[in-house]
Amino acid sequence: MAFILYRFSDGHNEEIEVTEEFAAEFAEMEHREYLVNRKETRRHQSLDKSIEHGFDIADMKVNVFEDVERHELSEQIHTALHKLTDKQRTVFLLYVLNELSFREIGDQLGLAKNTVREYYLSAVKKLKKVLQNTLSN
Repeated sequence: MAFILYRFSDGHNEEIEVTEEFAAEFAEMEHREYLVNRKETRRHQSLDKSIEHGFDIADMKVNVFEDVERHELSEQIHTALHKLTDKQRTVFLLYVLNELSFREIGDQLGLAKNTVREYYLSAVKKLKKVLQNTLSN
């Protein structure tokens, strides 16, 4: 016969008499549980400590190169938009972002429909030229 130290759920420990075979199985089970807990604790601690020390954990779902290219393109578009005149920029953004017709834009700005169309076309032409020069450099 052998004795094992059994921990009850209420927190108290008690020594129980069991067979040698059961004691060996119980010891093996306790050891496996210890290893699993140790592995989990180490994994969590290392991640927590990494974050605590300012290390950023890479998100594999994010393509960093695409983000950088998207950011650069956004900056180039922003710069190109600022090279337009105020009227060109206003008409272009109202047409593209707000999806207003030339007539609706003309009503808002107090301009004729054909004048709005000319501002839009000149804005597109200028944007193409600026962006082509930027992208070719």
